[in-house]
Amino acid sequence: MKKFENIVIASDLDGTYFGSKQYIIPRNIERVKYFVENGGHFTFATGRLPLFLKKPIPDPENHINMPAVLGNGTCIYDYNSQETISESFVDSALIIEMMAFVRSVVSGIGFRGVLPEGVVVSDLENPIIRGEFERFPPYINKKVAPASEWGDFKLYKTNVMGDERDIDMIYPLLKEKYGERIGVTRSASFMVELVPKGVTKAVALKELVESYFDRPMTLCCVGDYDNDIEMLEAADISACPENANDNIKALAKLHLCSNDDGVIGDLIDWLDKNI
Repeated sequence: MKKFENIVIASDLDGTYFGSKQYIIPRNIERVKYFVENGGHFTFATGRLPLFLKKPIPDPENHINMPAVLGNGTCIYDYNSQETISESFVDSALIIEMMAFVRSVVSGIGFRGVLPEGVVVSDLENPIIRGEFERFPPYINKKVAPASEWGDFKLYKTNVMGDERDIDMIYPLLKEKYGERIGVTRSASFMVELVPKGVTKAVALKELVESYFDRPMTLCCVGDYDNDIEMLEAADISACPENANDNIKALAKLHLCSNDDGVIGDLIDWLDKNI
């Protein structure tokens, strides 16, 4: 039996597997290769969806050796077969209602919906959304449409994006008013994530591990922001990088190096010594 045969590592991407400028850390690649060669199972659990992983990682099948949990749990995708294993979509009518509520409370916030084929944004007034929209590569289908036209879209998730102070204000209001009907979490200081109720990285990882293996596995999860909370709570071994926010640091059992120094490599070194 190989050393890591009964271990799964699920890593967040932004702020975790990636460095602070969204580049891949060579130490992570090197240590993941060692982990996999010794029987380990490595995958991503991220807010990104298949099309939005293509630019920073053109060859994800060479980084992971099992299906990935994407869109904060809304999509499980097998990069080897290029097939979607499962997917969930938010209620578009509810998203339209929420957009109207947000706009009634604070101006200047924008909305981005992620579809299987690309992205739709409410407008290009918000500088964060405008900047992202202009940088999207040509293989991403881009649409600009007012909220009233979002009813027929199949949305994996919707992002509420804006100035950090505005997001600080609107985040608890959305959780209080809509938290019983939709998943409301935060993945960055400038962004709230809206996903189908009951859909999380943790739920999707549990579904994936139970279907993929015929034996009990030790699940190690690494993340840095609030959308990783449920995943770390569900993990047998929870870990965070030095740059994680305070909520994650309070939860994680292992506090490792920063994402710029190769936090996944740090975790594998720890497992190598302690498992």
